[in-house]
Amino acid sequence: MKSVIIGAGTYGEVYLAYLEEAGVQIVGFLDDDASLWNREIRGKRVLGGTDRLADLREELDVEAVYCPIGSNEIRVRMLTRARQMGYRTPCYFHPSVILSPQISIANEGVYILPGTNVMPYVTIEKDVMISSGTNIHHHSYLAQGTFISTGVNFGANIRTEPYAYIGMSATIMTGIHRLGEGCLIGAGAVVIRDVEKYAIMAGVPARLIKYKDRTPDYGAPERGGGNSR
Repeated sequence: MKSVIIGAGTYGEVYLAYLEEAGVQIVGFLDDDASLWNREIRGKRVLGGTDRLADLREELDVEAVYCPIGSNEIRVRMLTRARQMGYRTPCYFHPSVILSPQISIANEGVYILPGTNVMPYVTIEKDVMISSGTNIHHHSYLAQGTFISTGVNFGANIRTEPYAYIGMSATIMTGIHRLGEGCLIGAGAVVIRDVEKYAIMAGVPARLIKYKDRTPDYGAPERGGGNSR
C-alpha cells in the first residue's frame, strides 16, 4: 500500500526508517515549508505541501497517510483531513512495544515507538503518539491527540483530555485523575495533582507556570476510536 508521510523534519526521517523496516511503501513526504519542496530526504522526495493530498491518489496511487508530527494540533488536523478525503491513517507500533491483550486501542493514527510498555485495561484513542521507553500503567485513558514523549512514567487510573502534551521523562503519579485538555507537562516534571486545561506545568513537584496565551484551534475531536485487542 503506497503511503506518504506528512512532515519532512527529523521526526519524519525517523518514521521513514521505522516504516520502511516494517515493509511500508513510502513514496515521499508532504510539508508546507515550500523551501523543502522537491528536495530529497533519505532518498524520498518532498512532493509539495499538504494541499497535494487532493491529487496523490490519482497521480501516484497513494492510499495511506502517516503524520508523526509532535504538534498535537497539526497532527490531529492533518490526519482528520486525510480521513475525510478517503485516505487510510494506519497505526504504527514498533516490534519491541509490549501491548497487553487487554487494552482498547484505536485502529487509526496511533504511533508507539521502541521500548514502550502498555499495561492491561488502558484505552488509547486515535491520533495518540507515544515515544520510546515509556510506561503506561493500567486503567488509564489517553484521549485523541495526546502526545507522550520519551521516558515518561504514566501512572494508573489517569485520564488525559484531548491534546495533552507530556514532556520527556515526566512522571504522572498514580493518585491523580485528570490531565486537562491542551495542557503541557514540562520535561522531568513530577505531577502529583490534577492539571487544568491549557496549563503549563514544570518542576518537582510540578507547579503551574502559566496558562497558554490562547485556546489553540484544535477543532472538535472525533469521538470513539477504541477497539479491543
